[in-house]
Amino acid sequence: MRVILLVFVLSAFSTGVKAQQDPQFTHNMFNHAFVNPGSYGLSDGITVTGIFREQWVGFKDYKTNEKVSPETFLVTADAPVRFLRGGIGIGIAQDKEAQIKNMLLKLGYAYHLNIGNAKLGIGLNANLNNKSIDKDKLNPVDESDPVLMGLSAEGVMITDMSVGAFFQKPRYYIAFSSTQVLETKKTAADSDGVTYFKNRRHYYLTGGHDIVLPAFQGYVFTPSVFLKSDMNTFQADINLMARYNNKVWGGLSYRINDAVSLMVGVAYKDLEIGYSYDIPTSQIAATGSHEIMARYRFKIERDKARTGYRNTRFL
Repeated sequence: MRVILLVFVLSAFSTGVKAQQDPQFTHNMFNHAFVNPGSYGLSDGITVTGIFREQWVGFKDYKTNEKVSPETFLVTADAPVRFLRGGIGIGIAQDKEAQIKNMLLKLGYAYHLNIGNAKLGIGLNANLNNKSIDKDKLNPVDESDPVLMGLSAEGVMITDMSVGAFFQKPRYYIAFSSTQVLETKKTAADSDGVTYFKNRRHYYLTGGHDIVLPAFQGYVFTPSVFLKSDMNTFQADINLMARYNNKVWGGLSYRINDAVSLMVGVAYKDLEIGYSYDIPTSQIAATGSHEIMARYRFKIERDKARTGYRNTRFL
């Protein structure tokens, strides 16, 4: 059995405002395209994936009693492009945490190398990130804080990039990537050079292996690991999923020092739908987290090889 791994991120916004920068998902094994551009186009078709996550349901502001639980929505799509010898991908996400909103657009390309019966994707993408804060709901002690003075309702646009490599064989995969590589920052012109938004580089390492046991015909067991770090914090998701006849699945995931997750899903032809519920194991005063995933794969019909030949008598 091959060993597998992965890396992530929880991170700081910058001076005065700290929050998770890259959104967190329990369905990480369905979400390679969002964190690793090397995965673009490695399937046989156009793959569209959507995930909605509501984290820490019931988490409220202790003063206003207003709901401040993080909510994240994303859609990714990727496809192989033969004449480019690789694949292309796009991702759109909105991540909202209390008064902080983060809109993200990713667009990139992966080059494919065939290595025996394996395939290696090496990719990069460009990121456009709009970060904003609703200052009217912050209720600051000092409204003259230069960080707050530099913020606007429209937010700020930050450009950055991601890189990644994804190695895939029929029964296992291993991948490494880094997002927000340039660690772009924004400084307000009228706030004495104070940095109020800064990207922090994130690292991901992940892998998984399909196991078929003779005693359980029709079942495929897939252990996987998803590791994430910004070199200050480290987090690991340890997953185990079981599929039956590629129609239904269930699984467990343990996010170290954070949550235990239950996952279920169904597949019908080219459509897959999954649901997970996180049970917090930390001391945070909230109930669990809900997550819904849907994925559809549009198969690309390849041209069939010519089986006949031209007869010179009938040119």
